[in-house]
Amino acid sequence: AKSFEGFKTRILSKITALTVIQYINKFIFDRNINNIKISII
Repeated sequence: AKSFEGFKTRILSKITALTVIQYINKFIFDRNINNIKISII
């Protein structure tokens, strides 16, 4: 990233995506929270 804003946006999007996958695994599919590899395929 060339600016701090771009860097911040990229980090925030990664954290958000990871949190959403964990939420879906826990509450919708009732799987282990850390099963990120088998999330949505």
